[in-house]
Amino acid sequence: MSLVVAKMLGILLSAYFLNIPFEIKSRALLGILPAVSFANAPNYITAENYSNLAMFLVAALGTTVILIRVHFFHESHIHPNLQAKLASLNLESIIAPSYHLYHQALIWLIFVWMIVGFLVVSTLLKITYPQISILAFILAANLSWIFAIDVEKEIEITRSVQ
Repeated sequence: MSLVVAKMLGILLSAYFLNIPFEIKSRALLGILPAVSFANAPNYITAENYSNLAMFLVAALGTTVILIRVHFFHESHIHPNLQAKLASLNLESIIAPSYHLYHQALIWLIFVWMIVGFLVVSTLLKITYPQISILAFILAANLSWIFAIDVEKEIEITRSVQ
């Protein structure tokens, strides 16, 4: 839901701040969602690029928040000082088990990579600027790498316990 909202807000805000004329038509898609119509293709492409960037940034931000939780607030490898500090602040509920955190991280990474795929296809169709697709790919690869490092750390912890 947040990605759809980011996409729509990206279109509307880019049209507003860049003074791109647009028209909102009601009941366009499935009789529920509105449609935004632009006067010409260059205006559409400009608004589409900013909305694509906004949508990707929201997905990357959501993934980053989850990866921060995975790295710092993971019950199997939380630093004892941090755990004591959280306990003193009555915030122990922030600490989460592996399954919960990895499940969330995987879902967010899937969204990020789906958006990267969408951006690449959109770039091939000459709608999205290549720089946006390249930036999205680099960020998605780095987020995936950070997640992989934590999974590897979890595997090492599991092996050392057994």
